[in-house]
Amino acid sequence: MQADKPTSLVAALLLGCIGVFAIMAGPIITEALVAGLGIEPGVAGQIFAAEALGTALGPVAAAFWMPRVKWRTAAIVAILVVIAGNVVSGSLASAGSLTALRFAVGFFGEGTAFALAIAIVSSTSQKDRNFAFLIAAQVVLGVLCFLLLPMPKDAGVSGVLLPLAGLALVALFTVGWIPQPDGATGHHGGGTQAGGSAVPGFIALAVMLIWCTGLGAIWAFVKLIGTSAGIEASQVGVALGVSTGVATLGALAASWLADRIGRIIPVTVALLVQVAMIALLQGEMSFLQFMLTAAVFQTFWNLNGPYIMGTIALSDTTGRVSLLIPTAQIGGFFLGPVIAGQMLTPGAGYGPANTLAIACCLLALAIFIPVAMRLKR
Repeated sequence: MQADKPTSLVAALLLGCIGVFAIMAGPIITEALVAGLGIEPGVAGQIFAAEALGTALGPVAAAFWMPRVKWRTAAIVAILVVIAGNVVSGSLASAGSLTALRFAVGFFGEGTAFALAIAIVSSTSQKDRNFAFLIAAQVVLGVLCFLLLPMPKDAGVSGVLLPLAGLALVALFTVGWIPQPDGATGHHGGGTQAGGSAVPGFIALAVMLIWCTGLGAIWAFVKLIGTSAGIEASQVGVALGVSTGVATLGALAASWLADRIGRIIPVTVALLVQVAMIALLQGEMSFLQFMLTAAVFQTFWNLNGPYIMGTIALSDTTGRVSLLIPTAQIGGFFLGPVIAGQMLTPGAGYGPANTLAIACCLLALAIFIPVAMRLKR
């Protein structure tokens, strides 16, 4: 397969990193908008949400145009949109203009790039391993964003967006490595004829959506959980930065394990460990306890992700459902905080967020096991 070439995988990893710009750099961009342009925090949050919404909807559109458009052409358009959008955004001061432009960057740029990355990886023969590499690359990008942006320091919005435009420019030079499928998308996750039933793929996709809803519920409040435990806000940030870096080991472990022991065992262990860590993320905690709990939680989060994504790709007999993986991921990360926020009451702590996250992990596991058993048969 063309997609199995190392160069094709490198191109997919870079496109996948572009696809999570909104998520990985979003908090930093929001802070830069508030500090540099004087935009109200609530409005800055809406600009971030608009970009994330565009990124989530881009793959939905891709499911319709991908059978008729060459992947390399789509990649060039997506990358150029990201580069141009980031350059222009650095010179805008109007919240309305920024909101519209960031949505367009998410929809036509980041969301399209993410969908292409998923399509390439789903076309490989070692899906679990390669999805693990994709997640590891995105996690490393997240760590670098927290460590380096804005670059140079105090450079405002441009100091965040221009380095990301530079990374997109690097990706432009790898477009020639993107495989050119013969007919349709060339992407049949389960290795069967396109045009089969979409139901198995959508059930597997539901696992991703439910699990990410749980992750979003706890992750949105994790900094507040840390400070409510008596840890200084600066130390909470350090703990999460360290734990995120350590958690890269989870994705690397998934890339090494691949399908050696199947999917049911690693996913079951990973989700149950996440449940245990979520249960521990409340009440009084020391800095070390908080950091270690967050590190274990994120490590098994990153171990779990590649197997869920691989299962979706293998269950997808239509060649299109897999393209919605980014939509399920980002959609879950927005549904989780919305639902958890409705459950929280002032002064009562963040226990409901933990409860929702645990329930989502267990429900995802209950749905995943029969899906994975069907694939084994």
